[in-house]
Amino acid sequence: MTENDNNSVKDNTEKSTGQIKKSLKKSIGQIEKINDPVEKVNEQIQNNTQYAEKTIDHDNDKKIYKWFKFDHKYMTICIYSLFVVFWAAVIFVLIMNWKDTKGFVYNLLNVLSPFFIALFIAYFLSPMVDNLSDTLQKYITKGRFTKLVKMISIVIVYIAVIGFIMIAFIFVIPQIGESINELTQNIPKVYRQFIRWITQFHEKYPDIDTNFIIDRVNELVPSIVDYGTNVVGNIIPMIFSVSMSIMKSVVNILLSLIISVYMINGRHKFIHQGKRLIYALFSEKTGDAICSTSRECNDIFSAFLISKAIDSLIIGLICFMAMSILRLPYTVLLSVIVGITNMIPYFGPFIGAVPGVLIYLCTKPQDAIVFVIMIFILQQFDGLVLGPRLLGQSTGLNPMWVIFGITVGGAYFGVVGMFIGVPTVAVIAHLMNKFISYRLKGKNISELKLSEAKANESDSQN
Repeated sequence: MTENDNNSVKDNTEKSTGQIKKSLKKSIGQIEKINDPVEKVNEQIQNNTQYAEKTIDHDNDKKIYKWFKFDHKYMTICIYSLFVVFWAAVIFVLIMNWKDTKGFVYNLLNVLSPFFIALFIAYFLSPMVDNLSDTLQKYITKGRFTKLVKMISIVIVYIAVIGFIMIAFIFVIPQIGESINELTQNIPKVYRQFIRWITQFHEKYPDIDTNFIIDRVNELVPSIVDYGTNVVGNIIPMIFSVSMSIMKSVVNILLSLIISVYMINGRHKFIHQGKRLIYALFSEKTGDAICSTSRECNDIFSAFLISKAIDSLIIGLICFMAMSILRLPYTVLLSVIVGITNMIPYFGPFIGAVPGVLIYLCTKPQDAIVFVIMIFILQQFDGLVLGPRLLGQSTGLNPMWVIFGITVGGAYFGVVGMFIGVPTVAVIAHLMNKFISYRLKGKNISELKLSEAKANESDSQN
């Protein structure tokens, strides 16, 4: 073979080899293209298998966890139930051991009594301290030396109140004892006058049996004389006994005075701490409502008690001066009674007048008439002039609710209940009114508008 032929064969071989390589590469590429979807499918199948396994495991875990899952609603109910059961058990144990519980409560109140007394003192004296402090800063220090002025105001108010109490013990109580002694000495004279009046009445009306009345009076007079004699004879030992009791309790009294000074001086800090607690427990809106409502209730309660105490003091002093001018006997005794009972709205003046009328009817009937006229004028002055200026609309209660507060308070807590019954009912009525107004907010009820119009019309007519 020639060299050209060899070269030709070689070229053909290389071409064939190149074509074969290309064909192989093309085939391999096609095989790879076929394998890629398969691998993807295998990968997808593997992923789906793993997901299915995880889903099955999650479902199994969910089925297992379902029995242990705490729902928020049922958890809250459970907590409240446990709370109720716990306190029910505590109350049951306390009731079953009532004697020990009673002793524990009495001991606790005895220990805390200085704090209660201090709170009472601070509650009544803090307005006086504020007014005096404001007056001193306005006219004397011109806003300077605030802390010093406040301490001076506290000292002045405490000295004035303690001095007033000492004057009452030194001058008023002995005169009350003298009045009781005088009344006791006049009982035989009153008894003879009464028997003479009964006899004259029996002569005019012989058909009426008066022996029963005379027998009852004969039985009653010795006991009255003995009681009055004992009171007069024991008034000095009684005062001594009270003084000894006070001396035994001097530590508690001094402690109460010291605590009350700290309460008055730092009451703004205490109020701030209380507000912090309220806002920590409730939302800002609820906290604002609680603070404003508490402030309103305090204004109603304190305004009535403090204003009524000042009103009663003024009425007592006016009664003393009027009786002195009219030369009526038992001036101090009856003035104190009138002043104290004036703390009771509506019924106070009448309750205070009853002892005086009975005393004067038994001693000098014409003085009873003068006393009744004087009390009537004094009550009108208090109701029309003095009371509205001092009290204003401090309670805003309907007279029916005032009578209700006096009746219920007096029935359950005696004289003190009659004093605080009215402001307590006023506070409760204010809270109920706010609650009802909140519940009716946004409701347009025509029936309520109609009844309100009728109520306003009735008030305008009255």
